[in-house]
Amino acid sequence: MHVFDWKFKGACDETRILTLQTAVPFEDIAGWIRREMDILCGHTVDCGDKQGYRRVIYCVEVTPYLFDIFFNSQYGYRGAYYQSPECGLSANALLFNTVAPRLIEWTRNHYAVQDTEFATKSLLGESAKAWLAEETLSRCEQCTGEWNSSVRSDIEILNCRWESDSHQHAEWGRQAPLFRKIRFIGAFLNDAGEEYVASHKKDRAADICARGWS
Repeated sequence: MHVFDWKFKGACDETRILTLQTAVPFEDIAGWIRREMDILCGHTVDCGDKQGYRRVIYCVEVTPYLFDIFFNSQYGYRGAYYQSPECGLSANALLFNTVAPRLIEWTRNHYAVQDTEFATKSLLGESAKAWLAEETLSRCEQCTGEWNSSVRSDIEILNCRWESDSHQHAEWGRQAPLFRKIRFIGAFLNDAGEEYVASHKKDRAADICARGWS
């Protein structure tokens, strides 16, 4: 577990800061999400950029405490990408391998029309990703997004990188929002199992490393 410069600026409960500074292996965070997440919904979405491709999207809810550790802690999801794009991709793969079985089990029980074989391939695709629930990806009332571009959190992350970048994504990336919803977004696949990644997402890992956002 790597320790690096990761502090916070702003006003919030001291207990929250102590929580965010507590060292937790990412494997434990992923297992915690798998056990405690409340799966709200699942959808199959066609690709707007390339005909014949689709993906699955699941929205889950966790406690704000767990969301904070997952999204804002140096030991969490974005913290892994901060170490390096490769560390981020490794954490992402670990997360999806951990939560996918529960998501597929939920699909069989609550979303019978979904092809579970396709859902599994989409979730385990190389470009599958997790993130907070943005308004733009909302598909139903259950997965209504909690984040939009006007959100400003009580505290910001200071890690000697994201706060030094003037790009819009860095302004969003250094925010430490306290939400409840996490989206698991599968890879776009066609019927042959071929994967499609939009051009603006090909450098996602490097973008999160550099700015905390993609």
